[in-house]
Amino acid sequence: MQQYKKDFIEFLVRSKVLKFGDFTLKSGRKCPYFLNFGDVHSGGAIAELGKYYAQCLQEHALDYDVLFGPAYKGIPISVATSIALAKDFGREVDYSFNRKEAKDHGEGGLLVGAKINADSKVVILDDVMTAGTALRESLTLLSTIGDPHVAAVLIACDRMERGQGSSSAALEVKEEFGIDVYSIVNLAEIIEHLHGLSLDGEVVLDDEKVARIEEYRREFGV
Repeated sequence: MQQYKKDFIEFLVRSKVLKFGDFTLKSGRKCPYFLNFGDVHSGGAIAELGKYYAQCLQEHALDYDVLFGPAYKGIPISVATSIALAKDFGREVDYSFNRKEAKDHGEGGLLVGAKINADSKVVILDDVMTAGTALRESLTLLSTIGDPHVAAVLIACDRMERGQGSSSAALEVKEEFGIDVYSIVNLAEIIEHLHGLSLDGEVVLDDEKVARIEEYRREFGV
């Protein structure tokens, strides 16, 4: 596992994005862990988050010119990533995000930031993917606003769960839309790195928590 992935996993813990306990997901599934990127709300933390997204984009050498961040959590991610690409990699990339409701005055429309058209090559940035419902909403939105080429989707963590059928949500997106879904890390990497690791004097992921996650994966995982 690359060092930046290990650093990212530890960032998730220290930023309190990654939590272990009892949670009900948007999908209705009862899960023993949760990722809440709304807890990244300081300047230093969002800058660091953008750095990891930028590093993953550079690793995969994708061809794109616009970062699209779906409202709401994708908005700061897209902005922070574009800053990190310029600062750390010398790459100028536009960003764009959507409003929840179209603006009917001023410049109007649903998008803020870069204009998107059929010639645009877009990477969609978001936090996590469980069943892929939110991504499908973004793809539908983009198809009605410029209908760009979507080069890829990049999320922070692949939960490695079934989507709407028996395949993973990422594979379903690939099969349905022909779009690759990349992640900075996946659940297996999180378990591999954190299991038994002491961070700031505390073992974050002990045997009991791992056993609960594996039980959950037997029901919903791929």
